[in-house]
Amino acid sequence: MSTQILIPLAEAKALEQSNVAHDPAADAATVSRLASLSEFEYERQREAEAKALGLRPTALDRLVRRARNDDDDTADPFDDLELWPDHVDGADLLDELAATITRHVVMAAAAADAAALWVLHAHCHETAAISPIMAITSPSPECGKTTTLTLLSVLVPRPLPASNITAAALFRAVEKWSPTLLIDEADTFLRDSDELRGIINSGHNRAAAFVIRTTGDDHEPRRFNTWSPKAIALIGNLPATLASRSINIELRRLGPGETVVPLRADRLDHLVPLARKAARFAFDNTLRLGASDPIVPASLNGRRADNWRHLFAIADAAGGSWPERARCAAEAMTANDAGQTAGILLLGDLRDMFTDRGVDRLTSHEIAETLAAMLDRPWPEWSKGRPITERQIAKLLDAFKINPKVIRTATGTPRGYLLDDLLDAFGRYLPEASATPQHARQTASFGAVRSATRQSDVADTNDAKPAENLECCVVAHTEPPRGREGEL
Repeated sequence: MSTQILIPLAEAKALEQSNVAHDPAADAATVSRLASLSEFEYERQREAEAKALGLRPTALDRLVRRARNDDDDTADPFDDLELWPDHVDGADLLDELAATITRHVVMAAAAADAAALWVLHAHCHETAAISPIMAITSPSPECGKTTTLTLLSVLVPRPLPASNITAAALFRAVEKWSPTLLIDEADTFLRDSDELRGIINSGHNRAAAFVIRTTGDDHEPRRFNTWSPKAIALIGNLPATLASRSINIELRRLGPGETVVPLRADRLDHLVPLARKAARFAFDNTLRLGASDPIVPASLNGRRADNWRHLFAIADAAGGSWPERARCAAEAMTANDAGQTAGILLLGDLRDMFTDRGVDRLTSHEIAETLAAMLDRPWPEWSKGRPITERQIAKLLDAFKINPKVIRTATGTPRGYLLDDLLDAFGRYLPEASATPQHARQTASFGAVRSATRQSDVADTNDAKPAENLECCVVAHTEPPRGREGEL
């Protein structure tokens, strides 16, 4: 029995605008035929069939899923977003999005620009090769994380809010609905789930955005899609593997003289036109964004460049001041982004120890003792609230092929590390020492504060001052991430 397929209003308008004559009955028959195909065969045909129907591939995916789950009322719980009827000026739209965000939430101007670009990234997701997570972080509660997610729940396509989610639910939800995931309270569960972090990580690169699980009584292997936009809100920082795949939006509480407009969850209709305009921008710019290869500033490399590339493409398509604003926001927001794993953080602290003490060897015991006194580092509470041990130090350094050995000291032959064995790793994984004096580190003992560059090589410097805002510049000094064992 054939199933009648209802074309959503937004897609019906898209068909009208495609200047191609379409027979609704023939379109429905095409969707029914595609729904009967195997997953692999459908994947091979989807782009060509979507183009023939005048639809985006994601829109065709939704129609096919509905056909496959016609008797299931929960097959697609999302309302269709009607396209804005007129052409949308991308620069004006981004201006509106950034202004709307800062009207309700306190954040730096660069962060607001990044958030506006990310909203359009969610709408243009099918044209991206990399999908950066939008990490919404704050140092404490009541900084606006939930308010930001509430804004996004109206502005992005197919929003799926969740204050807790399991690994299995996540990849099944993405496979079934292709939503924009909006995860709140992530600090209460994400750090304790290696599997969940791994699945979220897999959704970063479109080419590898799949997990394999067995299903059914016969435990047949099945591939599940994990490719979808994701925003994650939490107190503190994301674990390093997620943070490196993210654009971090830092929120803060209201300061003296600052005001925001309260956002009521039952009065959000004023945001719907922005979402409709974003959907129209995505529809009009699909081909341009798919072929775009934007210029990336030289200060961004590796994964940082990957995270911003699609946002730069969107800014270039929008025009106006946004190509420059997007790149300034990226440079400002990544200038203090250390992107450090626990091992690299440890290497940096070891380099400081050797330089401060002017020695060529350190025992494992004195390294552990010194790390445990660094109150601004994760080492004092590294494992279940206890200081890092000599064995845990050795485990972290083993990844760099650095192992403790018996060394000769004035008091005996304990196990420890030679500077010569660490120099290669210092050169490969640590940035050049900054010419700016480091901030005084909080430790359990008194000690001199050392410049990051040898004194003989540096001219007189002024005392370091905190930056008042995020500008288009690069700052050498960075603050380390915090976390427990395995979270950096």
